[in-house]
Amino acid sequence: MADTQTLLSICDRVHIVLTRKDTIGETHLISSHFLEWRQVLCAPVNKANRILELNGIGAENKLPVGVVNVCLQLIPPLNESVSNDILAAQLDLEHSKSTERERLFLIYAKQWWKEFLEIREEHRTRLVKIFGQDENGVNHPVFSFVQPLRSGRLLDTPREAARFVSLIGYDRHSVVGNTDRTEMWTQTHAFLARNCGDCENHAVLLCSLLLGFGLDAYVCIGTKGKNQIHSWVVTIGADDVFFWESLNGNRYQHISIDPDDPPLDKLSLNNIRHPYKTIGCLFNDKSFYANIQPTCNVDTCVFRLSDQSKWKAMSHDAIASVNTPGLVLTAPVMPHLMSNTLDPVALSNDIEKQIRALIIQHRK
Repeated sequence: MADTQTLLSICDRVHIVLTRKDTIGETHLISSHFLEWRQVLCAPVNKANRILELNGIGAENKLPVGVVNVCLQLIPPLNESVSNDILAAQLDLEHSKSTERERLFLIYAKQWWKEFLEIREEHRTRLVKIFGQDENGVNHPVFSFVQPLRSGRLLDTPREAARFVSLIGYDRHSVVGNTDRTEMWTQTHAFLARNCGDCENHAVLLCSLLLGFGLDAYVCIGTKGKNQIHSWVVTIGADDVFFWESLNGNRYQHISIDPDDPPLDKLSLNNIRHPYKTIGCLFNDKSFYANIQPTCNVDTCVFRLSDQSKWKAMSHDAIASVNTPGLVLTAPVMPHLMSNTLDPVALSNDIEKQIRALIIQHRK
């Protein structure tokens, strides 16, 4: 068992997700709460009861939706409980360091954005998103939502990973009243618990899985048909670039078009099958790039990210300062995938038998 000092240094919080399933089988996300568990280290025999007030999500994140009683117990217990003063000092130290890192990154991001706008005036209208708001109304750098996720033997290939993500339901976050599209960068744990989410959630999960396979993957933010804001994934290889649509599992090879070349014939235009129109930025857990090419059209985009005349990069050190586990307390956490408790082969055979029985009954 870990010693007292090690337990005190574990700053990962327990993520509690509350969902509700309605009469038609749809699952709704009701609350997302992060519990600081280390208070149990100070309790007698390391066992404590707590009453948690759970708040809503999105615009309702300040409104309580219910109360839950939680019993926390450390097994086996420590030989001696931790002093309340020691725990308070540890939490204060972590909070001050985390807050300072966030403050310094915000200063850097503002300066980076100012430099980005000075390159070209039209950059002000490009879809370059540095921060995203989660279900609790907390702003995070968008790259902090992405973390390499190794699927082990659960998913054998990147194509299987794309298929897996596409099977998760798609649902745009709804708000009250006639407003523009409101994004919600839901924590991946809450996204998986609900088994439904927006395109950003799908793209983040797919990118994390592709990174786990060792691919050079990035989440793209741009537009698709009818200028609809959209997120998808790109993988960049030595000789080719592929787009991955996380909502349906499709993969498209990107072939860049030189805008100075003669207009393409109809056959060449038909070969461009991807639905994407513009791209403003792309990112993963270690990088963030803004598109500074003369046009943000996807078809003419060059994905040589090392070319500073085409992509403006954020400092890798600045990204690492707020996206290294344990450095920022509020940073999103990527859950681990677990194998299904059901036997898919046995379940498939059982479903087949039931369908055969129904067909025989129908023919009678």
